[in-house]
Amino acid sequence: MRIATVLVSLAACSCMGFTITPSTDDSSSSSSDPGDASDATTTSSTDGATTTTVTGVDCGPDPDTGVVLCLGISSCPDVSVDPDLYPGCGFRVHDGSDVLDLECACYGQICPIGIASTCDQATALMQDQSQYTVCMQVDEGRCTSN
Repeated sequence: MRIATVLVSLAACSCMGFTITPSTDDSSSSSSDPGDASDATTTSSTDGATTTTVTGVDCGPDPDTGVVLCLGISSCPDVSVDPDLYPGCGFRVHDGSDVLDLECACYGQICPIGIASTCDQATALMQDQSQYTVCMQVDEGRCTSN
């Protein structure tokens, strides 16, 4: 029985072999340094207020869904997703939003690690789970195809 469990676990991991490969296209929201906060761009609105646009760091598309996941995010320069512990996982950047949305690509679907309000919460979400447990949500119907 123990061997069967190990074999099922290994088979599950092999299906989730997606690794984030940063795009080389300069027009994408990526950077080679996860700690580089210069990826955030500051813009002014017509009323004189200043806003900061959150960008992804070291981003790449999931080959099955096309969803772009990033190993880091400019609003949390000291937080990054470890691609060895969380292969195929990362921050999903939403245009015009500073939400910290952590997701994993699993079996052709996108499953939530969770949404954090702070950088410390994002770190805690990654410490409390694993890619394996996140991808188990596919069987529970808690994931989306994009």
